[in-house]
Amino acid sequence: MLRSRKFWLTWLLAGIMLISSAFCAVADDQVGPFFDPAYNPDLRDEAYYESLEETGEGQETPGPDTETGTAADTQTGTQEGGTDTAQTVEPQPEEPQLTVPNRMPRLQATTLLCDSHTWSQAFVNDQWCDVEGRPFYSISIFLENIIGNIHYRAYTSSNGWTNWAMNGQQTDIPADFAPIEAIQIRFSGVVQDKYDIYYTTRLSDGRETGWGKNGTTAGAMNQGLTLSAFRMAFFNRGEEVDLPLTDTVVSAHADGIQYIDGAMRYIHGDGSNYTGWGWVEGQRYYFVDSVPVTGWQYIDGYKYYFAEDGKLVDDLRPIIGAQGSYHIQINKEMNCMTIFAQDGGNGYIIPVVSFLTSTGDDTPLGTFHTPEKYRWRLMIHGLYTQYATRLGAGLPILMHSVIYDAPNPFTLQSDSYNYMGVARSSGCIRLVTEDCKWIYDNCPLGTSVTVYNSPICGPYERPTIPAEIAAVQTWDPTDTSITQEQIAAETARLLSLQQ
Repeated sequence: MLRSRKFWLTWLLAGIMLISSAFCAVADDQVGPFFDPAYNPDLRDEAYYESLEETGEGQETPGPDTETGTAADTQTGTQEGGTDTAQTVEPQPEEPQLTVPNRMPRLQATTLLCDSHTWSQAFVNDQWCDVEGRPFYSISIFLENIIGNIHYRAYTSSNGWTNWAMNGQQTDIPADFAPIEAIQIRFSGVVQDKYDIYYTTRLSDGRETGWGKNGTTAGAMNQGLTLSAFRMAFFNRGEEVDLPLTDTVVSAHADGIQYIDGAMRYIHGDGSNYTGWGWVEGQRYYFVDSVPVTGWQYIDGYKYYFAEDGKLVDDLRPIIGAQGSYHIQINKEMNCMTIFAQDGGNGYIIPVVSFLTSTGDDTPLGTFHTPEKYRWRLMIHGLYTQYATRLGAGLPILMHSVIYDAPNPFTLQSDSYNYMGVARSSGCIRLVTEDCKWIYDNCPLGTSVTVYNSPICGPYERPTIPAEIAAVQTWDPTDTSITQEQIAAETARLLSLQQ
């Protein structure tokens, strides 16, 4: 299947699954959230609920938008202080809040088999992805039922690491169809805030490795061994899990980011120095001869900035300030917009920030120059958007906010916010209100905009919305034109309607 077609089918399926709840599939040796009563209500007994009463967990009364029967987001608090006298702290009343479902990931993986050059059946959540031990040279993993992204890549001795694929894309197919030897998998966005991703592999000699976590390597490297299967599981972020986390890679040397005499280094699995990108818990670094770079760096045709600790800074607006002009690039295939600033005579090669978008089939490809702006704009079907900028002269296509029923910031259609990056527009380029307002305020008329297709998001990874909002919420949480007092009043009004 073509990469772009497969990607859009992924998001169509994700859009469908976002409104449903799914529990994990049964695995064969009781590893994973399916076997945790905190995730699966079918496993709960009287002792489980008594333990919740003792700790005070699970006592919140669910609202109309809360999924009952899961304690995935509850936490037990402890007091610190070191005094000998117990103190009673009066609980402070909290502002009433609209509720959203507690969602869990649903992972669906498939492999491209070496012997038949066909895709395997789908494996769900913590099942072994295993077709009679047959090797495979590409993988595809769908993330459903929760906001965020899943990223994954594969290693072969003859080709090295593939580019990162995400959300149902297939990893790059090597020219020699070499079977995969090792993998890395990680989350980003809301799902990363809530869950850690773990994965283990089974090798062609029958050995099973320890469990990799959040982007570390699992498998074999340069040992003449390939993967015959892999398996994934997810757990609450930061939760201690009873899984073997050592011996994740069969190789001459530990692979990936390591700390040597307190300094961060990236070492290849064969012990050689590494030059390229690396990730630690969602943070991105670039290494030259295994050492992370800092400051301004020219890499792959772009000019990036790295903080003193080596972390890539993916929002340069506080660093470079307002610029006189910008260039906008919109990756239609990946629903990602990147703002570029000029680097003197080198052109617009400084990626300033990336925004999540929703585009549509009718979004045109090419380079345009913005001719008009509108504070509020009436769209088709009698709907409205904020901070709209026309893409090009004579085009009925605008860059604009999420959708409103009226020129009033408290008439938001919440689905247009929650499905950012998933839903198709009628051709316009949709953004959350904060992002399109930044374009409205900072990109003057005549700004050049290039719309293109690529399976790679851009110089930065694609962002997500900060969090899902309640289905009844009537405002965009990124909208800086509304006050906290207005939000509190509207929240109270909506809650009164639910009573």
